[in-house]
Amino acid sequence: MRIRLLAVSVALMIAGGMAGAQDRLLTVTCAEAGALELPVPEGWTVQESRHDVRMPPTVTLSAPDGRAQWVVTAVWKAADRKPPSTLPEIRTRVQRTAETVGAATAPLQPLPATAPTGYFFDAGAGITPEPYTQLRQGMLKVGALTVSFTAMSAAGRIADQDAAVNHLGRATHRP
Repeated sequence: MRIRLLAVSVALMIAGGMAGAQDRLLTVTCAEAGALELPVPEGWTVQESRHDVRMPPTVTLSAPDGRAQWVVTAVWKAADRKPPSTLPEIRTRVQRTAETVGAATAPLQPLPATAPTGYFFDAGAGITPEPYTQLRQGMLKVGALTVSFTAMSAAGRIADQDAAVNHLGRATHRP
């Protein structure tokens, strides 16, 4: 019995260690600001949109089954843009967003938890389009970029919300 438990434990550790290996690196060009590099789960579709190459890109990442979606926008300081750049400014913006979507009482969570560069909040049903019932929204600083995100998922898919925060916490800015 102990050998079986040990074998299962080792298998789970190996699988957990390989979870990051299942990601691919997405590079999103941010005009004169360089690029955002974001790990994306293998098999997820990526759609990038922007009105002009000099404008901030919005990237939509969708799970293969369509039951989870992340929308990520990277913004940088430019003559006509001054995104929040300090942790207090980001916190204020995320709190204001929570109030706007009807989640004013939702606690703000630091992102990443160990050395925060941003915040997010969770909100429930009634805010998201079908088939999504869960919303996680926030903003963080990644190098010189300010990255806002919305993660939506269907019922029972909270792991996708956690994965969004985990992946965004590992994003990097390449100047």
